[in-house]
Amino acid sequence: MKFQTISRRYSQAMQGLYWICIAIPAAALVIMTILVSASVFSRYALSYGASFFEPITVILAIQLTFFGAAACYRSNDHIRLSLFVGLLPENSQKKVIYFGTILMAIFSCIMVFNGISLAKTTFGQGYFEFPIIPAGAIYAGIPISGAIIFLFVIEKLFFQLLTPVEFATVGQETDGLEDSTK
Repeated sequence: MKFQTISRRYSQAMQGLYWICIAIPAAALVIMTILVSASVFSRYALSYGASFFEPITVILAIQLTFFGAAACYRSNDHIRLSLFVGLLPENSQKKVIYFGTILMAIFSCIMVFNGISLAKTTFGQGYFEFPIIPAGAIYAGIPISGAIIFLFVIEKLFFQLLTPVEFATVGQETDGLEDSTK
């Protein structure tokens, strides 16, 4: 297989994974909104405070945070210091970009290994409101999202190397003038 074919297939697979990483936080946010609204309604309109709303919301917030972070990393909507990188000479810009990407690879590996450790440690524990759901199953989102981030790092390092100019403008909306000239 040619490198271009492998690159295209890998990027397509990562695009599918990216959409999954968007769907999970989106669904979690919708469910959290419904649950918080239902909790407020039951507490003030029915004078009944259901205890299961809060733990479900916390569980969903964990998934929203980590899978949302993976999606933001791939789309370059994460926090970055592109202003400072843009002030550096072009040679230094590339080095800083690659160094940051390597740091993300290290960070994602830490998420995987420490997340697995956390999930194993807490697997025998449960939530009071949901004793059938082990806490470790909930924290499994941490190593899974870390592995996804690592796959996205591989994509950036080997298949989508950004130039310093692309790095500085990623995530910014264009005014559409470039599209009209093509």
